[in-house]
Amino acid sequence: MDSEYHQLSRLTGPRDAVLSLAFSAKAKFLSAAGYSGVFVWDLSNSATSVSTPLPHMLFAPQNPRYVITASAWIYFQKTKRHVLIIGSMRGDILLWEWTEETKAFNLLYRVTPIDDSVDEILSIDIHEQDVASGRIGRVVASTSNGLVSVWTLTSSGEFSKVFTITLDNNLKPKTVRMCKATRDIFVFPLYGGEIIRLDYKTGAVKSRKSPAPGRMGSVALNRGSDKFVTYTGKNFQLYRLGNLEILKNFTAEAPAVLYPKQVVFGESERVIVGGTDRGCALVYDVESEGVIQTLRYPSGSLVQPVSTCTLPGRHLVAIAGSTQEQPADVILFEKLVPQAATQATLSFSEDPDAIQSVDAPGFNDQPVLIGFYIPKRVWKRLWITSSLLCLCVALYLAVPNDLAQVSLFFAFHLRPEF
Repeated sequence: MDSEYHQLSRLTGPRDAVLSLAFSAKAKFLSAAGYSGVFVWDLSNSATSVSTPLPHMLFAPQNPRYVITASAWIYFQKTKRHVLIIGSMRGDILLWEWTEETKAFNLLYRVTPIDDSVDEILSIDIHEQDVASGRIGRVVASTSNGLVSVWTLTSSGEFSKVFTITLDNNLKPKTVRMCKATRDIFVFPLYGGEIIRLDYKTGAVKSRKSPAPGRMGSVALNRGSDKFVTYTGKNFQLYRLGNLEILKNFTAEAPAVLYPKQVVFGESERVIVGGTDRGCALVYDVESEGVIQTLRYPSGSLVQPVSTCTLPGRHLVAIAGSTQEQPADVILFEKLVPQAATQATLSFSEDPDAIQSVDAPGFNDQPVLIGFYIPKRVWKRLWITSSLLCLCVALYLAVPNDLAQVSLFFAFHLRPEF
């Protein structure tokens, strides 16, 4: 690789193990959720070491209601609304909305567990993180009791359930992922060796694929939804989703504990980043399958949660400690992109708002758009007028002067009006 990751910030706040890290759209926010609740840092502000508190979120590591196990972000372009979605060990789903005017988060919606029974949220995923105007957000979550639920979220904040189903055969849906193309849901059980595909409207089982890895502790689905990488209990492995062919094997050290290590794609899927239980996170090159960098965690021990984000000009990686009853600072790493790669990233970007200046140490999330727009109707009239003018000039040069003057008279009096 042309460059390496360097530590950008050390974000303090969590007093106990972190279980989930998540970047918001364009990396405006970074959240860390776990046994000490939720901490959110505004990365567009240079004072990134100060977290933004969430109201009513208590430090109660023994209370399942306040232990947050999963998280995800949605951003609505129409209303410029950032929404943080979190799931608790008790089974609650909570939506927190960022209000720019007050610079604070407000509770938007809460879904309590069915019959108030403890049903840990194992996984949360969204269809699109950056939702365009006129579109709706989609959220899927799975629980330890085998439930899979899907909701829709509008830009105005309306949260509606689409369906809830219970998986058969006592499957534990450790990870759920939404297909970016079809919106169907892929269920990756912790054990069982098969992958289930659910219809996004009804929850009906559309297919079952096996043999999948016998253990899938953490799963990341690529943007094309045709490959996935998972932690199998020993190594990280990349599979083709269609036929479950093993494409790559990323060797990891023998685990010291059996807790699943998280794994994510990074740098437009050129690398994967995996957590460890040995005081670091590992960055693998997808092509060579080798470790290209070790990201050290200052406190050592368990470093299982990882998250990545790619911006024009830089790549970001966040890691955090996951050892219980120990402070769990979040370490933010940055890797600058060479100029040639930056241009390729900009041309590849599907979101024009993502083209922005991101000078260190903060992040400028305000897009700068240069250019102008002329409606098609105006272009058409300009083309007709210019054609008439060219015709008049041709007539003037080709016919006697008296006839040319007559032609010019009619041409200018019959030109379209704007």
